[in-house]
Amino acid sequence: TEIEQAFLETYYIIKFESNIILKIGELSTQLINNFPEIKTWAFITAWNPLPDILTKAQNDIRNLALKKQMIEDSYVLHTGIGISKNEDWLEESFFIENITIDKSNAISAKYGQLAFLYGDQTKGNQLIFTVF
Repeated sequence: TEIEQAFLETYYIIKFESNIILKIGELSTQLINNFPEIKTWAFITAWNPLPDILTKAQNDIRNLALKKQMIEDSYVLHTGIGISKNEDWLEESFFIENITIDKSNAISAKYGQLAFLYGDQTKGNQLIFTVF
């Protein structure tokens, strides 16, 4: 589908000291080599819950709530940006370290997201459609 293709063509950029770009269907050797302690990860946003397109201010409030929840749940997270291949849209997001796929799905569902990136050191980055 067109939506699935958009996810697949998105660059998921983690804001480390030097940016790391994740792509769906790829194994990020840069991530694994530099951060071997990160066994699993998710890249999730609270922006634009389906089917709504919100203002930046509304999206910022939602992402702040997501960040607060992740910190309260003792996750290590980093800011990130999901940006389309042609750079005509972007969403501020979070890269969350060592999170389970079930917890990732629960967060994605809570914030009304169609899908999220989930990865591990063997399967790499996968597109996971949220189960509501």
